[in-house]
Amino acid sequence: MKSGDRQIQILEAMKETHSISVNELLEMLPASPATIRRDITALEQAGKIRKARGRIFLEDIRKAPSYEMRDAMHDEEKKRIGKAAAALVREDDSIIIDAGTTTLALAENLRDRSHLSVITNSIPVAYTFNATNVNVFMCGGMLEDMALVDDDAVAFFASHQVEKAFIGASGVRGITGLTVVSPFQFAVKRQMVRSAREVYALLDESKFHIMGVNLFADFRELTGIITSKPITNERLLERLEQEHVKVIYTE
Repeated sequence: MKSGDRQIQILEAMKETHSISVNELLEMLPASPATIRRDITALEQAGKIRKARGRIFLEDIRKAPSYEMRDAMHDEEKKRIGKAAAALVREDDSIIIDAGTTTLALAENLRDRSHLSVITNSIPVAYTFNATNVNVFMCGGMLEDMALVDDDAVAFFASHQVEKAFIGASGVRGITGLTVVSPFQFAVKRQMVRSAREVYALLDESKFHIMGVNLFADFRELTGIITSKPITNERLLERLEQEHVKVIYTE
């Protein structure tokens, strides 16, 4: 079988579930593991799939990657960011934790707190605090990608004021601010920013290479950015310094 035919078979196998494990492909295709891995690499370089944690996922440039796929990407990096963000949280704080896989890493570092109130629209974040001493308040709304969104969610966050908000983003728009793909999550994130005295963006390194569509926060609205690797964009660094945005690196 030619490589092109195998690659078509790989994509066809993913049409319904949008993902498949590498081991499943090795069992399914009549080729050596090395050959199949070369096919996977070729598809990844062509922008048709992404690989993470032993699975491959169909790529769709029109949409953000699924929650499952994002959770598998940049795992160790997110854990370090979550730990650094947790160091900013004091006992007796009331905080907003945004939906997302990097903000989930923050929640996992706060499970042992005794006097903490968390407001969130994230189902995984709320579940993380189940059977802990953390007080959790969750909005209502329409479910989208493991997050509750819509006007009900916006109204909920508008009725609360907190010390700190920890926000995720789909990408960074130049030297302007933070973006998100979903128009539904845009309004909720925008209100989260308005509802906090201090706002911290939790961004893995890949977010600085994604422009994004919906701008929900200007950099002047941020207190800090927590990320893994040093920011190399000199103009962006100048803008952050100008707006007195603290940058915390985990490496």
